[in-house]
Amino acid sequence: MGDFRVRKIKNAKDSNRMYQQALQDISVFEQMLKDDVFDNGAPKIGAEQELCIVNSDFGPSRNALELLNVINDEHYTNELALFNMEINLDPLPLKDNCFSEMEGELLCLLSQGAEVARYYKDDILLTGILPTLKYYHLQFNYMTPEHRYKTISDRLSELRGKDFDIHVQGVDEVIMSLGSVLFEACNTSFQLHLQIAPKDFVNQHNWSQMITGPVLSACVNSPMLFGNELWAETRIALFKQSLDTRSSDKLYRKKLPRVYFGNGWLRNSPADLWKSDITRFPLLVTSDDFQDAELVYKNGGIPNLRGIRLHNGTTYTWNRMCYGFTKEKPHLRIECRYLPAGPTPVDEIANFAFWIGLMNSEPPKGVEFWKSVDFKSVKNNFVKAARYGLNTVFDWFGKNISAKELILNELLPLAKTGLEKRNIAKNDIDKYLGIIENRVKAEVTGSSWQVENFRTLSKKYSPTIAQKELVRQMITYQNKNIPVHEWKNIDVNQSPILNETPKVHHYMTTDIFSTNEADSIALVKSILKWYNIHHLPVEDYDGNLVGLITDGLIQRLEAEQPELCCYASDAMMTDFVTIEAKESIESAISLMELHDLSGLPVVYKDKLVGILTRRDLKKLPVDFNIQVAQRQ
Repeated sequence: MGDFRVRKIKNAKDSNRMYQQALQDISVFEQMLKDDVFDNGAPKIGAEQELCIVNSDFGPSRNALELLNVINDEHYTNELALFNMEINLDPLPLKDNCFSEMEGELLCLLSQGAEVARYYKDDILLTGILPTLKYYHLQFNYMTPEHRYKTISDRLSELRGKDFDIHVQGVDEVIMSLGSVLFEACNTSFQLHLQIAPKDFVNQHNWSQMITGPVLSACVNSPMLFGNELWAETRIALFKQSLDTRSSDKLYRKKLPRVYFGNGWLRNSPADLWKSDITRFPLLVTSDDFQDAELVYKNGGIPNLRGIRLHNGTTYTWNRMCYGFTKEKPHLRIECRYLPAGPTPVDEIANFAFWIGLMNSEPPKGVEFWKSVDFKSVKNNFVKAARYGLNTVFDWFGKNISAKELILNELLPLAKTGLEKRNIAKNDIDKYLGIIENRVKAEVTGSSWQVENFRTLSKKYSPTIAQKELVRQMITYQNKNIPVHEWKNIDVNQSPILNETPKVHHYMTTDIFSTNEADSIALVKSILKWYNIHHLPVEDYDGNLVGLITDGLIQRLEAEQPELCCYASDAMMTDFVTIEAKESIESAISLMELHDLSGLPVVYKDKLVGILTRRDLKKLPVDFNIQVAQRQ
């Protein structure tokens, strides 16, 4: 979403003007390809680092604009949400010690940002999805107040015609809706750029598609969303759904989502990628300062092709073509967009070296391998890798092979050859490909480490505290720049550190039973008995909390007026006390004492999100209970 000089399309005439501009740009682009004016020299590499800003409670901070103002470095820029920033690394020639040089620059820039963040009592974290994100962090007040973001969000919402839905199923399941594109802000990536000569672009683009699944399987780092364990790389499913303008009530034929893997092999020209974009996806935005690409090129200049690039910036393929231009020569790049941020800078640069090495190697079946490979098998490899990471079994040129075997026996040797071909320093090759090799041998990715430690922590602590402890440890390892395969598991016997007064969401129970107001009292009594609980929330058909039933209420009503006690609505109390998840535990204890409650429903916008019981309060540290008692 990088071009900020945009505005909403006003009417059909305005839309037609934008289409004319984009079509002219494509025509000029094809002529430039025909005239061979592009840079065919030694390639360069570059990268974009997205990152999360974490507050003192290990949740998302909203201080991005303040931090950017103080950092005051052109490498840094804003992102869709106020809890994210982006670093644009300087392009480097693909040779010698370029990867260690890039790691050094990245560490320097991260240190610069972290120093400013600490002044605001924040920190910086590289992770695909921040484990402590909650649904309420995706409200409009968390969106960066840039005109472009709101314009695109409004236009996508208009095309969709209703809220954006996400439905991701893994070990757990998430089903949610949102009235903006802020689900997209949950995703944090490390985007790689490689310059490609136009004559090689078709084959290189197809090879980038072929290796996407195997590369991703070794780099996954996004296993959870809102406390739910989902895919090894949940970003893939989440990003696709967060910007999807398709809806079931409008979809009567096959249509592509705006975030997609591709629809087949590229066969003829790089221009076909832009043609597909303009054909398949409606315009979102326009601008007022387009140049006449034909006139610029006719006069010997290098056109910026901003019209089609602006549209291309609102469609999202995982391997995207980028057009770059300088005063000397234009160039083409492939942007690898599917890799997550983190776990550490050295892990990311290892991922980069692995990808670049493969991109510069000869495919096993030759450069035109794609003519005999089914594209759907390659796309299926990508989806499986996103789901299962290193546990994936790939279809590799018609042979089923595990991710571990494929990477260790075939892809790492190919990557080494590709890096040697570009005269990369031996120390860089050994260091970064060695990290990939050790990670795969140990079968430890960012995702597997998070999942294993979250499960262990959750046996002793609430999910919220487990998430915070994950983030705390991830920041510690990241600051030491220790590759993820060397991370140790968290010692659950060491109490997690909380930097502020415990909140309701730290201790509330989220796996709760509820009943509908029309359910029978017999069912309600059975649930209370079966699960040895004393209170049951009552919801209406829209999921709103409308009442609360206790075993004591049922007993009294059955004793006094048994003929009136048939349905949940007969026995429930409608005048009940609730609390929000973000409130302090001390406030919750005060409410429970004041109203003599054994359970306190936790709500967000009238929806039940949890319940806090006296049993939950027993998990509080002893010294905290003593402090509360003394104040009371």
